Amino acid sequence: METDGAVLPITASCSPAVRSCRSHSEAERKRRQRINGHLATLRSLLPSAARMDKATLLGEVVRHVRELRGIADDLATSAVPGEGDEVGVDDDVAEGGCGRVRAWVCCADRPGLMAELSQAVGSARAKAVRAEMTTVGGRTRSVLELELLGGPTPIGGEARSAIQAALREVLLADRTGSTDRFKRPRISTRFSTSAL
Repeated sequence: METDGAVLPITASCSPAVRSCRSHSEAERKRRQRINGHLATLRSLLPSAARMDKATLLGEVVRHVRELRGIADDLATSAVPGEGDEVGVDDDVAEGGCGRVRAWVCCADRPGLMAELSQAVGSARAKAVRAEMTTVGGRTRSVLELELLGGPTPIGGEARSAIQAALREVLLADRTGSTDRFKRPRISTRFSTSAL
């Protein structure tokens, strides 16, 4: 629009309703750009998601996040050692329900711990057929799959209690503060100077 030879910007000559409509349209366009940018990021993170429509992509993202959450929960409860000492024994883990249990011990890491656990399992008339051990920050979590000696028989409450008591003895044997013996000193006195 021209007045006296000067060109006025279109927004100056528009009514407030037209300006409001344009600012709303601009805000809506920016919002759609942000959404599409995030959808493109999701497509790049998921395998084989390049040609999915938005609804299918979001459904796949939800499924994948639930799967990852389940994996993280499993790792947090089974693999990572906790702060407190604990012993546990689960029910039969073998197919057919005979003869195997899963036991775990979470405690401070120390030399000879696996030998102590093996001896404790043997004293409960069982043997380890599989073991997993995770150590983080001076703490360890040992998960043992145990089988009763004498063949595949259903494991009753007495056998489970004996295994748990034997593993608890390993924890109690360490309550004397023996872990401090194995830690390195944090400050070296090798280079300290003394006043003459």
